[in-house]
Amino acid sequence: MGRRFPLRGRRGFTLVELLIAVAILAIFLFWVYQLFIGGAKTANKASWTSSIVDQLRNGTNFLSQHIKQTSYPTTLLADTIKDPCDNPDKAVARDYYLKILKNGQEIKAPTSGEIMIMRFVVCQPEKPEANKPGQLTEYQLFFSAKPNTLVTVGDLTMTAETFTFTTTPPKYAQAGKVSLTPVAGSKKLFNICSDVEHVYFKVDPGASLPTDPTDFRFMQIKIHCVFPKDPKTFKDNSIMITPNVGIALLP
Repeated sequence: MGRRFPLRGRRGFTLVELLIAVAILAIFLFWVYQLFIGGAKTANKASWTSSIVDQLRNGTNFLSQHIKQTSYPTTLLADTIKDPCDNPDKAVARDYYLKILKNGQEIKAPTSGEIMIMRFVVCQPEKPEANKPGQLTEYQLFFSAKPNTLVTVGDLTMTAETFTFTTTPPKYAQAGKVSLTPVAGSKKLFNICSDVEHVYFKVDPGASLPTDPTDFRFMQIKIHCVFPKDPKTFKDNSIMITPNVGIALLP
């Protein structure tokens, strides 16, 4: 039998020591968590910023390209051209103006549903003598609500639908009355931009909108986007464009 020696100088941790150790560990884990959350937020902001800059650039380019093509329905004849601008009644061409919801005021994102904020048409002329109808494409820009965000933002989408059109002699398109036939499968939906806080239209000069169908004006379009999780993070983009038609307010 070997000799047994008593254990000396050994003891367990006291409750106070355990509590101190747990507190230190908790503080350490708290700061690790804060660093992780901060890094994730920074990454989310960076990802959002990169995405929204691309959307703003592509969206404003899309609007610019199509607004540059705005036009009145026209009839091409062998010896003349007829369109609503030739009508003595200047109000006839108004149906084909580019129309906006507000001029010189911010249009805020809706809290529910959607609102139309712009409408315009792009036309290709009819040629009655060749038995060729014209073509009219109607574009509508909608501002749709986006739920469950810290700030009120929405999405901009545009619809497009194409029709063939014909008119009747002797005034043809000058009368401003066209018979529309939908083109099958022509309806399209385009995503313009998301997380939009407001849109701004400003006609220059904006004291009064043009009443003459050939009074072409510059128009500024500004789209302002906000990061839904942080109102202090935002991006915007604007363009100046001149439609080939008059400009009026939506009814």
